[in-house]
This record gives sequence, structure tokens and C-alpha cells, in this order.
Amino acid sequence: RLEVDLEFDHLLVALGSETNSFDVPGVAEWAVTMKSLTDAALLRNRVVALLEEAALQSDEAARRRFLTFVAAGGGFAGVETIGALNDFVRDAVRHYPELNEALIRLVVVHPGQWLLPELGEELGRYAERKLCERGAEVITGARVARYDGSVVELDNGTAIPSETLLWTAGVKPSPVLEPLRCQKLKGRLLVNEFLGVPDFPGLWAAGDSAAVPHGTTGSTHPPTAQHALREGRTAAKNIEATILGRPLTLFAYSMQGQLATIGRRTGVAALADHHRQLLV
Repeated sequence: RLEVDLEFDHLLVALGSETNSFDVPGVAEWAVTMKSLTDAALLRNRVVALLEEAALQSDEAARRRFLTFVAAGGGFAGVETIGALNDFVRDAVRHYPELNEALIRLVVVHPGQWLLPELGEELGRYAERKLCERGAEVITGARVARYDGSVVELDNGTAIPSETLLWTAGVKPSPVLEPLRCQKLKGRLLVNEFLGVPDFPGLWAAGDSAAVPHGTTGSTHPPTAQHALREGRTAAKNIEATILGRPLTLFAYSMQGQLATIGRRTGVAALADHHRQLLV
């Protein structure tokens, strides 16, 4: 690899995060990730190819394996992906006379007791109920133990033949941060309330690269898009203020709420401003 030394007056580290396979055997080699728009486009193309392949098979077991999709992780990414995928596959299968909806299987595997733990039990169980009503399956209290490209094995002994494992079980900070000699929290750069890295003047961090202290809770802000966007703006203002010798701006933000779509014009939302929950 090429290494280049660059001098800087100010450097904002905002490298995002990467999929964390947790060293589960076969995941890094075989699983499909859902982290970017490119991942979504590749998944769509993969589904179309699997429908074509299934239509050419004469063996029903092979058809079922091609049309079985397993999502590891029942958070936002897993639930929203399986909800959209359920709609897409069931709509698309009608164009293949050799196939039918009975061959389709979509499964969410989640280690917790209910889906969408970030939204609480009521909304999580509502999401599970809606997914099951539309033909999907939800397996809670279990994790994916290994995957060989054709069979998903769970830690409860269940084996699910499938050509597609969607890995949405977690992310980790960029490995670029690892060798940096800065204080870290769970791999992220620990910053102060101005988003500056202590003891390193001119070094700033935001988004998934930063562990940003929360002024009222004593913990850190969650690595979500609504926080990252505002952290980026605050960091830019503070870089400008430092150059111009002006006072810095504290990063203070209260989450507005969280929303998740679960397919077929249905969604759930927790609105933080009035502590309301919505079932749509």
C-alpha cells in the first residue's frame, strides 16, 4: 500500500463505520451486507437472479433454498430490509409461472426478545406481528452461528437452507482509527464537547468515528445519521472559530425520534418530543 505523510492545520475524521461480522464463521465470505445504497442495488439484482435460477430448477428443495432469505439482526437495518424484500419478492414471483408464493421464505433472526429494541417492546412486537401477517418469520432469542453459503445454522440448533444471508447484526468503527494514539471508547475517538480530540490540537472527529459526550446523561450520543449531520456542522463551525479566534460551540442535541418502515406502507415511530409512539 502507498503511505503518504501530509501536514495539516485541522483534520476532521469522519470515516463512518464498517460491517462487523463478529468473526462468525462464513459470514465475511458469504453473507450479503446492507450498509449502503450500493448494497441495496446489489441485493435487488441478486434477488432477480435468484428468481431466474429458481425458475430453471426442477427440484422443489432447490427452489426453496434459492427463495429463502435470512436476515441476521432485528434492528432497523434487518427489519426494514426484510420488510421491503418481502414486498419485492412476493410481487416479482407473479411474473414467473413456474414459481409461486408458497416457495418464498423470509426469516429475521434476532438475539433479543423483540424486534427493534431501540423503539421499545410495544413497537417491536407490533413490527413482528405485521411482518408475520405478511408471510415473514421471526426467530427471537437466537443468533447465527455459522454460514457456508447454502445453509444458515443458528446457535439453537436450527438449520435453514438458504442462498442468501443478510448480515445486519452490527457495525464497527473504521480500522483506520485503530493505530491512532488517541483515547478511544469502543474503537471510536473520544472527543470533548466541542468535537475536538483532547491533547491533539487541530484534530476533530464526528459521526461514527467519534464518541461524543452527552452533556445531560453522562453517556455518549448514539451513532445515528441525525446526530452525525449535526456533529459535522458543529465541527465545521468550530474549526472556523478556532482559525478566527472566536468562541467554540458546544455540541448539544436531543434526538427528535426514530422511525422504521416494515413494508407495505406500514411503519412505526417513536417521537421523542412528546414521548409518543405511532403505529402506521
